[in-house]
Amino acid sequence: MDDRSGRLAAIAVLLVAGVFAGAQLGKIAPLVGWYRDEIGFSLVLIGWLTSAIGIFVALLALPAGWAVGVFGARPSFVWSSAVLVAGGVALASFDAPGFILAGRLIEGAGYLALVIAIPAILTTISPPAWRGAALALWGGFVPVGFAAADFLATALVAPAGPAIYLLANVASFAVFAAISVFLLRRVGDVAPDRAPAGSKERHAVAGSLSAGVVAAALAFGAYVVLSVGFFAFMPAFVADRGDLLLSAGVIALSVPAGNVLASLFMRRGSALVAAWLAAAGFAAAAIAAVPAFASTGAATATAAGLVFAIAGGVTASALFAAVPYIVPKGGSVAVAIGLVAQTGGLGTVFGPPLAGFVIERYGWAGYAWFLAAVAVAGVVLVAPLLRTPARRFA
Repeated sequence: MDDRSGRLAAIAVLLVAGVFAGAQLGKIAPLVGWYRDEIGFSLVLIGWLTSAIGIFVALLALPAGWAVGVFGARPSFVWSSAVLVAGGVALASFDAPGFILAGRLIEGAGYLALVIAIPAILTTISPPAWRGAALALWGGFVPVGFAAADFLATALVAPAGPAIYLLANVASFAVFAAISVFLLRRVGDVAPDRAPAGSKERHAVAGSLSAGVVAAALAFGAYVVLSVGFFAFMPAFVADRGDLLLSAGVIALSVPAGNVLASLFMRRGSALVAAWLAAAGFAAAAIAAVPAFASTGAATATAAGLVFAIAGGVTASALFAAVPYIVPKGGSVAVAIGLVAQTGGLGTVFGPPLAGFVIERYGWAGYAWFLAAVAVAGVVLVAPLLRTPARRFA
């Protein structure tokens, strides 16, 4: 295997491992009905269960980004994968609410470092011309993970039960994480992933948080509120409505179209290209939200749901792809990713319970307008990036 094909293989498998990390976040969504009807959880409590894995990200992602930059993305990937797998096995082994939440918190500890280490590794093993596209594809790991979890649920929950389904989720991640470790041993870094002792990396937090980085991070938080709530409750919406032309999993599986579209634009792209892509994605989501959840026509609602999902893929990919371009000179990409992940973690924690509250109080039509309002806020948040110089990788 030559260097080019080896790098492509490592990037591809690492991206798949990231998808199954996202599946750990999304694996509760197909069990919403089971937790509500069999366990007796409310939709708000189910939302908290979904978001519990993001608590560590919401609280500690920025310092974790600094730590990953200092200690190395590759070692961080290995140990955090092991922690996530341990938490996933524990979650599948218990059915008491307290133990369920404890298992999710263990998963959260592993997930914290993973969502920083994986894009940091992608940055360091990708040649400069590939970085924007690779990070654009990474930007879809959460919604695609939700789709993977939904398809696993379709295949396993009814015949094998929730415990086997949960184990299959974490086992899928473990397999691709192990293959990633094997392939990464054969691929060197294009840029170093570890700062030598005493380097500026140890003091890079303040120097990495430019106005552009903060704008991208806030916009990403808005995107996560949109996407996590949308995909967490889409299976329940499809079941309640009963006439949509596509399943929740198929709608979620359309997200990669947006990721691929953004990655094509980001080949030899720039911060300005990424900013316009993100703004366009938010605008399309704002337009599609109301017909997706409030239209009386099945075809219209289905088509709008697809547009919303694809637009989200474009937005997330564009925001992640922008990071290497907007980090100040001498700053740390890992720290910037940490801030983006932290705002995403806050969205993960508060987005699902907020969505559950809106749905329970105002119904699906009210939720549609809520999504539209958040998407408009996303356009406003990304606006400062539209003035970013069109800096490209050398």
